Amino acid sequence: MNRFFRKLERFFVNLLLITLIVIISFQIIMRDESTYQHIKKLEYTVKGLLNTGNTVEVTSIKEMERKAYLTIDLLHDYSLPQVYLVQNGLRVADFSDGIVRIEVNSGDLISIDATLLKKTLWFEITSLSASISNLKPGQQFRVSGDIKSLGVIEFYNKI
Repeated sequence: MNRFFRKLERFFVNLLLITLIVIISFQIIMRDESTYQHIKKLEYTVKGLLNTGNTVEVTSIKEMERKAYLTIDLLHDYSLPQVYLVQNGLRVADFSDGIVRIEVNSGDLISIDATLLKKTLWFEITSLSASISNLKPGQQFRVSGDIKSLGVIEFYNKI
């Protein structure tokens, strides 16, 4: 019986050591930005495959002309209320929820203000109106403790 407990103890100690090695290796790998981006792409691919309940909201053409929106996601697992989304020079939202959705008009200048935080952050446009021509879903931006301009909102020309 004593021999059984020694084998069981050795098994759990080996399991603990292997787990620690895997966790430390994963943390070292995640520090490399290109590897981090590849893992993020893999994560979004897996989420897309597993998310079968997607529904498409149908809107009329007139409603699309009146309302345009932009959704930007902070690609980190925490909230940052000291990082702001700036629209035409005014702070309109912060990333306290990790994601921001705003209404935009043609000609609006959109920026991310991360001057209060002196670290590198990644942001991604997760969704936007079909009428916006110069930004694309999945487009990512790197901000390093400054104000990063995403651009001036442009709509497709009417036919």
